[in-house]
Amino acid sequence: MRAIMGIKDGAATPAQGVPIVLTGSATDMSDFNLSPFRAFTGGFPTAIIPRFLLRKYWYPRVPTNGDYTAKFAPYGVRKIEASLIREFGEQKVAVVHPYDLKTFVGPNTKVIGITSMEPAGTGFVSRTYTSLVGFGGEPVAAAEFRDLITNPILHRWGAKIVLGGAGAWQIHRTKLQKRYKIDCIVIGEGEKTAIEVFRKAINGEKLPRVVETEQPNPNEICPIVNPSMFGTVEITRGCGRGCKFCSPMMRKRHSFPLEHIMREVKLNAEHGARMILLAGEDIFLYKCKDQFQPNRQAIVKLINSIAAVPEVEFIQPAHAALAPVVCDPEMVTEVGAVLREKSYWLTNDTRHSSVEVGIETGSVRLMKKYMPRKMIPYKPEEWQDVVTKAIDIMNENYIWPLATLIVGLPEETEEDTLATLELVDKLKRNKLFYVPLLFTSEDECMLKQARHMDLKHLTPLQWELLATCWRSNIEIFTDGTQWTARFVTMLAYVLYYRWKHGRKALQPLMKLAGMTKDKP
Repeated sequence: MRAIMGIKDGAATPAQGVPIVLTGSATDMSDFNLSPFRAFTGGFPTAIIPRFLLRKYWYPRVPTNGDYTAKFAPYGVRKIEASLIREFGEQKVAVVHPYDLKTFVGPNTKVIGITSMEPAGTGFVSRTYTSLVGFGGEPVAAAEFRDLITNPILHRWGAKIVLGGAGAWQIHRTKLQKRYKIDCIVIGEGEKTAIEVFRKAINGEKLPRVVETEQPNPNEICPIVNPSMFGTVEITRGCGRGCKFCSPMMRKRHSFPLEHIMREVKLNAEHGARMILLAGEDIFLYKCKDQFQPNRQAIVKLINSIAAVPEVEFIQPAHAALAPVVCDPEMVTEVGAVLREKSYWLTNDTRHSSVEVGIETGSVRLMKKYMPRKMIPYKPEEWQDVVTKAIDIMNENYIWPLATLIVGLPEETEEDTLATLELVDKLKRNKLFYVPLLFTSEDECMLKQARHMDLKHLTPLQWELLATCWRSNIEIFTDGTQWTARFVTMLAYVLYYRWKHGRKALQPLMKLAGMTKDKP
């Protein structure tokens, strides 16, 4: 980088710009004080807390290197960066925080690549909690993306603007591409197709407005060359279970070699990453056998190898399926002990690990219709037993999962919602944090033509499900010492939602506030 940037008195100064600049919004370029689950709050509305306070205390910017490049960046950006460096050379690529764009964008800049998780705020989390929290304003992540994409420096020298990342589809779906002056939207995995887009931009060629990428061959996926946010390393890609609302099921499943993974782990650790986040749709898919049978030996070796790296303080798996837990409880016992020792989480003086799991519904009918392979090797009729047994096993090993539920799947009936409420009732003595989400049809899934669910279309039973889940969260994850403040806050919520959504919301929200009790 020093060959590009002028150096004066040991600090970098603006020169003619770097040919390829990669960046993201302020939320995408923050580690949320080392809490990956806190990043979900990027989907909360802007009207709650002023963004200047959030920027300072909630999602502070990542540190920079001596030349003002970002020390850490989202894993997807680091993957594209590695491919671009292999193609064009290290001196022609810079990954930077959005506040430092003026240092790197200049007359020589040909293309600016932008990543985003929630550019329009129309994903599962943003749609659910911007409306549910109820105080107005757009999602924080969408506001930060707008601040970035409307920065005049992006267009000052005519550089092409290329948008990618998990949320790129949102800009295409909401028809914001022209307004935001984005030349090309890249949807999907980028290691193969996206590099061709950058090549065209460097050569001054016209770019397609939207590109749906071709899946790369595993051999085309090179290791990152600079540290990633949260110390993220990818252990698997794709899934294969076939859930119709989920985009990863559209990708071919692949497990990365242990040598590849450990190379990225050590790179992150050597550059000061305290946490290693294991990216993949299911940690138990790692080198799995036929019929999704977990490969205990490979998984235990993976976790132990990472834990043995001296600089690694925390290990955080991103996702896990529940069926493999029931298939091999001893595997969970072996990895659970290591994960607890390397855990970031302490709740009510209890150290525990956590991982995101997808319960989604308690309805056998919906399981058969939208996710018939989710519980393999078990049958859809056994789903509730699989869930309850898996959560029991996880809790026995001090794993308190973060569990998603999808409210308002297409053609969901009252009987389906009742089945989910019954399942939640079966889990009332367990330790888990519920994240109920309104159904959202993402572009990269089989249900992309289905209608979104929103609060105004929720039935009283669906309101009951939302309230039940959050009441459980309050009881498990608070110690009860601030009951007065909680009561006043919940009372305000009840009054607000009674006014906005009518009588169907009143009883469930009174339950959430602790103003009514469940019938025995």
